[in-house]
Amino acid sequence: MKVARLKYTHSEPLFRYSGLNPVSASNNESIKLVLEGEVDVAFVPLTYAAQYCDVLGMIPHYAIYSRGPVLSARLFKGLGKGYAAVEDTSVNAGALTALMGITFDRVKDPYEALNRYEGVLVIGDEALKMSSRGLPYIVDVGELWERRVGKPLVYAVMVARLGVDYGELMGVVKRIGESLGIFMSNPEPLIREVAARLNVPEVVVRDYLTRSIRYVVDDEVIDGIRTELEVLKLPKCLRVMPR
Repeated sequence: MKVARLKYTHSEPLFRYSGLNPVSASNNESIKLVLEGEVDVAFVPLTYAAQYCDVLGMIPHYAIYSRGPVLSARLFKGLGKGYAAVEDTSVNAGALTALMGITFDRVKDPYEALNRYEGVLVIGDEALKMSSRGLPYIVDVGELWERRVGKPLVYAVMVARLGVDYGELMGVVKRIGESLGIFMSNPEPLIREVAARLNVPEVVVRDYLTRSIRYVVDDEVIDGIRTELEVLKLPKCLRVMPR
């Protein structure tokens, strides 16, 4: 069974020790891979999963979400006017549009954009780097969501194309769970590796991977997804597959 993971650091605990050899993809690429049949299972932004509930089902075991400050999704303070966001964000941009009433131009280079815009929404590893350097920011998206909505903010859900072999699918779920378990029992080797790769302090990566980002789906997360679909005005037909 072919699997895709998101390329950002938050996915490392789910896959590093899984032995699955997943395809690494951006947020925007991930949905294309699963829709076009290049992979059978993928983590994709909730914004996309909700739009393709006729062909995709959500696997209710693991997701990528936060409760409170997330570090890797911040509206950084710039020098100009208006707001911009990096191209690979949909959930975080939607959250800020819903909660702050702002809209975004899309930019490729967030650093250059800081000279032209009042605020620049940056996500993923680049946001971690900027956060670790202490760049001033207007709001942390996870923190704002927790304060205003009071529910988990789900960035990406695990989906599969409808009709895939259920036994094989549960095999993938099992291996992801095993990888997460290995990480949680001894997180330091991966923390050191990621910190060196990103050139950020280990304390930042430790806080991010063991406190900010969460993975295990429970009833509270499912309820949070329903709320998120309402707040972001997304289709509410997300199909949840059986456990």
